[in-house]
Parts: sequence; C-alpha cells; structure tokens
Amino acid sequence: MKVTLLTNLVAPYRFASYCALHQRACNAGGALTVICTSNTEPQRNWPERTPPFSQQHLRGLHVHLGENRLLTIPSGISDAVRSTAPDVLVLVGFGIAQWRACNWAAKAGIPVIVQFDGWSGSDDIYSNPIRRYIRRHMLQKADGFIAASMLGRHWFELQGVSDNRILISPIPISFSVNGDAELQSHRRFDDREYDLLWCGRTTTRKGFGCFLEIASALITSGTISKIGIIGCIDMDRTKSELQNFGLPDQIDLYPQLHPDQLPAFLANSKLCLFPSQNDAYGLGVIEAISCGAVALASDAVGCAPDMLDPDEILSSNGLADWVRACQRLLDNPAIWQQTRQNQASRITQNTPTHHAETLWQAINQAVQKPAGVRQWN
Repeated sequence: MKVTLLTNLVAPYRFASYCALHQRACNAGGALTVICTSNTEPQRNWPERTPPFSQQHLRGLHVHLGENRLLTIPSGISDAVRSTAPDVLVLVGFGIAQWRACNWAAKAGIPVIVQFDGWSGSDDIYSNPIRRYIRRHMLQKADGFIAASMLGRHWFELQGVSDNRILISPIPISFSVNGDAELQSHRRFDDREYDLLWCGRTTTRKGFGCFLEIASALITSGTISKIGIIGCIDMDRTKSELQNFGLPDQIDLYPQLHPDQLPAFLANSKLCLFPSQNDAYGLGVIEAISCGAVALASDAVGCAPDMLDPDEILSSNGLADWVRACQRLLDNPAIWQQTRQNQASRITQNTPTHHAETLWQAINQAVQKPAGVRQWN
C-alpha cells in the first residue's frame, strides 16, 4: 500500500505514529511518503529527526499571520503528489496545498482521508469565505474522516458527515516515556517541587495573562509558594509581566525546551494550568497528565471534555473559579491523587500505536470502497 500524507510539518507528537504507519504500509507492499508545506513553525523549538519514511518539503510563499500562524502558498503540489503514485492520500488540515491535492486526487480517482485536529470553537475564530469554501469542497470529495476529539467528531457532523464515517484518533504526547520518566510520573504530592507550572508558549491566545492572574491570587492567599514557567517567547517581557502582577523573583523561568526535557518538569509539578483562549486540541494537557500532574483547562481547549471532569474545565475569564479549583486540589492531597488517577485513565489511547492503527483503519476503509460510491454525499 503506497500512502502519501500531506501536512504542514512532522511535529514530534506525530513522528512515532508516522514511523508505525510506514511499517504498516511496508508490510502491505508499499511505503509512506510525507509531503510537508513548511520546514518549521514560528514560536516552536522542535528537533529535526531523520525518519524511516520518505519526506519531502514543498517550495512556496510563507506569510506570518501572528503568533504561531503561517499562511502557506506552496508550488508544485500536484506534481509532488503525482510523483509518489499513491494508492491513498491522507490530508492533515485544510490548507491551500491540501485543497489542491484533494482536487488532483478526485480527478485521478485516488481515495482521500481528511484529518482535522480542531473543532467548532477553534475553527470559528478563523472563519472566512475562502476558508469555508476550501473546507466544504474537501469534505465533499473525501472518503474518510479522522477527528482528534469528541468535539472534533461533532465538527465533522455539523459539516454533514455521517457519524459512522468518522474515526477518532487522540493526539499522542511529543516525548517518549522511558522507565525513568514512568517512575518520576508516580511521584507523590509532597515530592513535587512546583505547586503550579506553566508549560506552553507565553502568549495572550494561550492564556498566559490569565495564568499570571491566577498565580498572583494563589501566592497572595498563601496556597502556593513555588511556580515554574516553561516556554518563554521573550524572557525580558516575561520578567516584566511578572513584576506587573507582583509575582516574586524566585519563579523559575525557562525558554522553549526540547520535548524530551519536559517530563522532568511535568513530573515535578502538582498542577498545570491551560487557560487558553483558543486551542484546537491541547497537547499540553495530555503531556501533563502523562507525567502525573493534574491538569485544569479552559472550555476553549478541544480535548478537555474527553480528559477532564466538568469542574476541571473552566472559563478563561473566570478568575475566581480557577483560584477555587486550584485551592481545592492543593489543600487536599487525597482529592489531588484521585483526580490524577481519573485523568490518567482517560489518556490510554493517546499513543503513537493507536494513532497509526486508526490511520490504517481509515485508509483500508477508503481503499475498499467501490470507486462509484467514494464520495459521502
């Protein structure tokens, strides 16, 4: 089976999954080829790895739209996809490259899988006529659909895709969990140095200002004493923001770290907060839970309903609710421990193996459909 996958770039949380998918394709007499529209993303510090699968990068125009967003206008997309002679095409996201590739595949009679990590809340903020047009036409021509969350499944349903055509594949964590990391993740409440940890880009959209408000209130009430911040985009600006909120100088500040460095911090933390204003999935929530920390997230985080109880999902504008939720967990280690166990039980499918298996299931379903009934409407 020759599989071609078109995406913006191979992120760390996808790498192992694509390696497993490549092995599946090889076992079926083919291989995986990944075509990327970008070499990197703004505000990321991701490692470059040499994959076992073939990986190509398209040339094109890249327009920075702010924070971590790029508008990519690639060239040669049809030729690049055609040269791989795919039996099936997997499109990750709804960019211009994916739209062009989808049109080519429809004309060539190649089945198409559309994978989308977002949901209505994350999608509406970027809505515009061109975006809606591209998505509508891609969905009309696709043969299979993969969401990352229950909210993502609902998004596909709102676009008219029938429920039985949608598979859910939760996003895996971005680092490998070795024996030492697994041992660290089981640290007890009193053995964790950080009462509160921020792990993510220190931007407005990610809710960093809200985090600082919560931290300031918890410091003032005497609930916490040790805070860590990982992912500083601008260290001087972050220090200035801390001073504006009256936070102490002894807060540990770190720039963006290699994913493999994160478990040591996450496993040393009691609470990780994700008060995002807009988050398609919320990988940080999964990674925090995987290392034994307890996560609280805003109602704008896509994976939150799948992983957290209702009282652990809060409005990014509800400062008092965040403070009460933190105090409830930090003042009672037994509640913290039970919450930790509950959250851990809900991320068992956030693995590269499960992700690769879901992709392979969607691929086989699409390939086995008669050509005359491939389109879903």
